[in-house]
Amino acid sequence: MPHFYAKELATPPMPFEEQGFKFCYEAQSLRDPRVSLIRVQHPSSDFCLLKIVQQGGVLCKGEKSSRPIPVGILQHALEVLSHYGKQVRGNLALSHCPSRAFLMDFGRFDFEKFYLEIGFGSGRFLLQKAQANPENIYIGLEVHTPSIEQVLRQIELLGLKNLYIAHADARTLLEVLPPNCEGLDIHFPVPWPKHPNRRIFTPHTLENMLAILRPKGEIWLRTDSLEYFKSSLELALNAPTCQATIAKNAPQEVVSKYEARWVRQEKDIYDLRLQSSAKSVHPNLPLLLPMPQNVKPKGVKASSLWQKKPIIGEDYFLNIQDVLEYEDSWLLAVSLGDVRFPLNKILCWDRGGGGLEYVGGVPFNTKAQRHAHEALCALLQEV
Repeated sequence: MPHFYAKELATPPMPFEEQGFKFCYEAQSLRDPRVSLIRVQHPSSDFCLLKIVQQGGVLCKGEKSSRPIPVGILQHALEVLSHYGKQVRGNLALSHCPSRAFLMDFGRFDFEKFYLEIGFGSGRFLLQKAQANPENIYIGLEVHTPSIEQVLRQIELLGLKNLYIAHADARTLLEVLPPNCEGLDIHFPVPWPKHPNRRIFTPHTLENMLAILRPKGEIWLRTDSLEYFKSSLELALNAPTCQATIAKNAPQEVVSKYEARWVRQEKDIYDLRLQSSAKSVHPNLPLLLPMPQNVKPKGVKASSLWQKKPIIGEDYFLNIQDVLEYEDSWLLAVSLGDVRFPLNKILCWDRGGGGLEYVGGVPFNTKAQRHAHEALCALLQEV
């Protein structure tokens, strides 16, 4: 990841603007006086830079939970900031910045029907389907940033207009998507043999997968792991409204790079195709958390927040990991949502006006994240 070290770093008074970036303010951690966050705004992104004072200098890098895509935006912001340092070294080589035009904006999600692929990797299968079926809308989910950028570049090169890419955890997104999915592909997911709870196929996620399908819509799992295949089939057979068909070593028109590797190694490939036998009753809720207009404080020190023990509810948890101060604003580093797959976020709280916002984007409106967010707002109103 891009970063730099500097013997000294002396920036202009904030806020200041340079090369399209606005360096808004620097908030100081109450937990660790060596740590601060610099909030940066760009026409396409809102994120934080992490600044750590070390022996002999300063380290600056992207704050992980708000890191922008493509990474070239972060590289450029760090490169601008590095101009104010002395004896600078690091990884700041600017990379190609693919267009964000087909990076999914879930605040404007209005597709009547779509096809979804979870964990598209190199994107070979997803790109071919989008090319061959320009009348269909395709959405690819991935958590690996280099894969996202690679496919965004291919969308540009191929001139596709029907393929959107999202950096999202499918385990949370599946809970809020509308029941408009024509087909859901999961090809060669990580089998997690020692941590099966981390798999995409669990009773909870399978229920949500089936719920977002349109009539005759299909889930297609393709894997080289016999153990993963068997456990997924068992889940499907235990689901009350699921029909399953299976195949082994079925030939495919489009072969991903992973499948090509397994075929060369003469490994078996297993297919599991699932359909729901019941009409979906998935509620059409806003995909993103509705934000409160303002959260007014009553006046307790910020240190009382990050010193609190995690709040664990019946179906959610909330942990305030740090509070960083800048004048009347606090940046809250929080972990929240479902304890099985927690979400780390930075929130900015304007204690003067009461405004509360998530840096880098609002979380999905899942039950766990909604309840954790409500608990956070209630907690802030107590301080």
